[in-house]
Amino acid sequence: MSNITQITDSDIVIRPVVDADVDAYAAVRTLRTPYHELGELGEPRVPEWAQHRSVYRAAGRTLYLVETDRLEAAERDLDSLARSGWHVRIDRDGEAANITLSRAAA
Repeated sequence: MSNITQITDSDIVIRPVVDADVDAYAAVRTLRTPYHELGELGEPRVPEWAQHRSVYRAAGRTLYLVETDRLEAAERDLDSLARSGWHVRIDRDGEAANITLSRAAA
C-alpha cells in the first residue's frame, strides 16, 4: 500500500484571488516583532546590544522589554524602530538602560 497520491490536471482547481485572501496575507505579514523590523527579507535580527529580553502580552498590545548597558550601540536601531511606528521608551540607570518597545496590535 502506497502513501503517494497522483494528481492529474483535472484535480487542480484554479480560482481567482479575492480581497479576503489579500487581507489575510497582509494581516499575517504585519504581525511583526521589533526584531523582524530590524532584520532584512522577513528574517528577524536580534542586535548584540539587546542583552536581556522579555515579552509581555495583554489587551491588544505586546510589550518588549530589553535590558542593555550598550545604549549608544542601540541608538540607530531605536531611531529606526521609532520611525517605523514603534513606541520607544528608555529608562536609564547609570550605564545600564531598560528599553520598552510597544505598538498597538494589528
